[in-house]
Amino acid sequence: MLTLNPASPSYNPAPHARTRVERLLSRMRPRQILLVEDHDELRALLATALRRDGYAVVECANGDDALDWLGPGVLEGDLEQLPAAIISDIRLPYFTGLDILAGVSSGVERIPVILITAFPDEETTALASRFGARCVLAKPFPLEDLRRALRSALEPPERP
Repeated sequence: MLTLNPASPSYNPAPHARTRVERLLSRMRPRQILLVEDHDELRALLATALRRDGYAVVECANGDDALDWLGPGVLEGDLEQLPAAIISDIRLPYFTGLDILAGVSSGVERIPVILITAFPDEETTALASRFGARCVLAKPFPLEDLRRALRSALEPPERP
């Protein structure tokens, strides 16, 4: 039986092996969701539902806090700081959900983004789609619609 000791000076796994190990470890810990919503009650409700579904949830009340939290992951490539997905209101203080979407779209890793809004309109929905949003949900929405959108966003892409 082969045993690899990370403390050994000769330990140097192939990059693909490290990636495979990281993928296996990521399956063992809850997937992290960044939830950005400025209404405290709705944010608490959604966070509770997502935690009950087994996700680890990072909560932000505005776009500025969300971009600060995302910075190390998106700008510096810190994979531990990248969420599996982002759920964000569109209208937020400081930076909007569209600003967050544009910021993560420019990063190396593609993070699925689900936008929610109380003010849906065709222009905003089209802009969100162009930036790569997985979907835009109009408030109020059934919680099951959000769960379905999140499951779909987290599915691995089909191979050609």
